[in-house]
Amino acid sequence: MRFGRTVSTMSKPNSINELHRQYLVQSLWTAPNREYLLKLAGVRSTSRILEVGCGTGVILADIRRKNVLSCFGIDLDFTSLCFAKTENPSNLLAAADAQLLPFPDQTFDITLCHYFLLWVHDKNRTLREMIRVTRIGGAVIAFAEPDHRARIDYPSNLEEIGCLQNLSLINQGADTAAGRKLAQLFKTHGLVDVIVGIYGNEFRRENALEAHKFEWNYLRDDLAIWLDEEKINQLFELDRQAWSNGQRILYIPTFWAIGWVNTST
Repeated sequence: MRFGRTVSTMSKPNSINELHRQYLVQSLWTAPNREYLLKLAGVRSTSRILEVGCGTGVILADIRRKNVLSCFGIDLDFTSLCFAKTENPSNLLAAADAQLLPFPDQTFDITLCHYFLLWVHDKNRTLREMIRVTRIGGAVIAFAEPDHRARIDYPSNLEEIGCLQNLSLINQGADTAAGRKLAQLFKTHGLVDVIVGIYGNEFRRENALEAHKFEWNYLRDDLAIWLDEEKINQLFELDRQAWSNGQRILYIPTFWAIGWVNTST
């Protein structure tokens, strides 16, 4: 299991189905901890839940499988929303900006996001909006925010891959240090009983080639901006060998946070 591979726009999927598949793989990494955080938030079948930046609806679909009936989602990408609606017609979706949520104050019991804040320029305004639409006593959750700046690539001859991927993310507008900012962000805006954590990792040889294949499906496009095909192929082979012999370490620290809204927030 490896955490932190950010779905980027530079390594553009061929179709909405491909993008959805990326989100599905990403969601598998965080599934156990999402269940823990939802229980901590006191989720019930009657809970009203909003996902900010819902994409193709992968996380909402998982929540609905827990018999939560009122699931709402917003995203700026209309194609993703249409896909999410087709997959789960009962979800209530809107094309909207996270910095200006189209809901009254205290509408939801739980407001959450998943691999989202790293793409947001004004995180303060976005979190204020998430808090505003959450009822007093309700929870605000960031399920996963990676810290690409602290990425570890080993053996050292593979460090170039991480450096160039990070440059690609920066060029797309991502905050490569988003993860480490969660604690300060949640506390600054008055959420109480804030808990912040970081995902662990496992490196198993039996999953190595599958992990390598998934990564390189999108990595080539990221690297092509900086390197010629010959150099990319060299890195591909070095990476494949490292995964195959069990020496490869790829770790992107990925943080989560939960806090509750109180009367003074």
